[in-house]
Amino acid sequence: MKLVSSARAARSPAPRSARRRLMKPLLGLAAFTALFGVLAWRLDRPSSAAGLAGAVAGSPLGQLSRSDIDRAPITGVVEERLPAGSYTYLAVRAGATLVWAVTLGDAPPPGARVRVRSMGSRTSFHSRRLDRTFPTLVFGIVSRID
Repeated sequence: MKLVSSARAARSPAPRSARRRLMKPLLGLAAFTALFGVLAWRLDRPSSAAGLAGAVAGSPLGQLSRSDIDRAPITGVVEERLPAGSYTYLAVRAGATLVWAVTLGDAPPPGARVRVRSMGSRTSFHSRRLDRTFPTLVFGIVSRID
């Protein structure tokens, strides 16, 4: 006769698999948020570490420039949405200006009002996945405005 502990018997396999399905996206979101947080913090302060540029040179985020304009959020309407793997590129109409932004993960559909919190921008950025060069591309966190 085999005895099963009451804690083990009370657990069902269904909730465990649901937890596993949620863990990867949540961990990815946490890593993305931490990366942007560190970059925002580092870009706001002068770098005293000489090796910082070399450490992040392979990353497109490592070559961001951040000006006073980047500190203000961009608010507008999504005109175009280009999914590219784990990134989504958005054309955001902010008044008379069209701004291209990229964010990690999914983004609101065309017609949605959004706010883009810029972590920095790159000029002449080439996306290999889209095989397209953007004159100026803002890297940021996109949130929908209801």
